[in-house]
Amino acid sequence: MVYLESVIQTNYPTMTKKEKRIADYLLKSPEEAKNKTISEISEICGVAESTVFLFSKKIGLSGFKELTVLLSNSSKKKIFEGIYEEDSIQAIAEKVLEVSTQSLSTTASLIDYEQLQQVVNVLINSKKVVFFGLGGSAPVALDGFHKFLRSPLEVEFNLDYHMQLLKAGKLTKESCAIIVSHSGENSDILRIANILNKNNVPIIVITSFNNTSLVKVADYTLIATTEELKYKNMGIYTRRLAQMLIMDLLFTLVMTSDDTLSIPSLEKIQDAIHSTK
Repeated sequence: MVYLESVIQTNYPTMTKKEKRIADYLLKSPEEAKNKTISEISEICGVAESTVFLFSKKIGLSGFKELTVLLSNSSKKKIFEGIYEEDSIQAIAEKVLEVSTQSLSTTASLIDYEQLQQVVNVLINSKKVVFFGLGGSAPVALDGFHKFLRSPLEVEFNLDYHMQLLKAGKLTKESCAIIVSHSGENSDILRIANILNKNNVPIIVITSFNNTSLVKVADYTLIATTEELKYKNMGIYTRRLAQMLIMDLLFTLVMTSDDTLSIPSLEKIQDAIHSTK
């Protein structure tokens, strides 16, 4: 199920001031908004009716009618206000598990399967697949690299930023890049992406937001939604789980695309691992 909160948060960074006014109202008062007409919402937010309609389109909906459906679903969704000092261990565990499950479910619902097939085709036809990720995204890139070592593809990853930068400069259009970035606005990862783009390297991006600077230079974008639990003034995010879901999906699709290549590759890895036991 697609949740309104998730699709709004995914697109929020690139919204105009008027669009953010609508978004803030819908997020703050979904119970009230679900019974409002497009005219009433436009009046409350101080924008034109056409702006409300275009807002619906911007977040990936067919129009205002679908927006009202999501508003109704939103009222049924459990709101994760946060974790509190008085919460028991069980209460905290249940909140974390539920918000994580919700993040995975929403990410799955937003997958564009036609584009996903295109990404898989790019991967299996690439001379080399190189993973890029910095900071909190680096472990996801490393996880992807570790998984794809079992595949028949030639893969590379280096944790060091400068090594990633140098590698980006040497790649050609015969290879492809998988970039993991939560915000899509990190200046260092954008520098890498721009070098890859200049070299005509196909860029696959796993990120949390649409229409960011990184998405603009990407050839393919896979959205991993982020849910948040509040603790005091801090946000505890679930983005890594959703990003790894996308990575697992890509790996599985590549491995099942051609058994004649994937099975021998797996056997070689298993033999190498067994030799250490």
